[in-house]
Amino acid sequence: MQTERFNKLLTNPVLLNHETVNDLKLLVEEHPSFQVAWLLYLKNLKQIKSPDFNVVLKKVAVLITDRKLLYKFLNTNFHKQHHNLELESSVLPSYKLDGKIETLQGDSLIDKFLSAKPGAIRQNSDDNKSLSTPQIKEVEENSTTENEGIVTETLATIYFQQKNYEKALETYKKLSLKYPEKSVYFATRIEEIEKIKNI
Repeated sequence: MQTERFNKLLTNPVLLNHETVNDLKLLVEEHPSFQVAWLLYLKNLKQIKSPDFNVVLKKVAVLITDRKLLYKFLNTNFHKQHHNLELESSVLPSYKLDGKIETLQGDSLIDKFLSAKPGAIRQNSDDNKSLSTPQIKEVEENSTTENEGIVTETLATIYFQQKNYEKALETYKKLSLKYPEKSVYFATRIEEIEKIKNI
């Protein structure tokens, strides 16, 4: 289907008939992600009262991102209107059917980002000046030290899996004191670790 003919059918869906349905079907088979072609093909099926309409509607309802637009487009009476139906730019971007891609103009956040042509992300030198060298060293040291107040079964299991048996034993002992109702379980785990450690 030629671009001019497609655009003419899109702007004036009254021209859709039994002849155009085959061309639109070929177009959507050739370009299955072309949402506007699916809309027009579905509108064509509805206008000619095709029995395939419901089957294609189910397929198109999944493909189209805005079902309200789909409903509006299918149920608009073009015979009474003198102006063209304006589809949203998110669903009706400019396309070329002859294989060439046109650049899309839009208001989307992605378009704005791409038009800004950003460079590499750099750290501001002022950020480093806000902390002095001793403060930076203190932050580094605090990030690598362990908090003795935090003891969990998961932490003990991680120590065990890392074969850090001393820390695993220490953690299980703290857990047995913290949770006396599970002390039998923790005692069993401590014995297992001591056996492995002595081997």
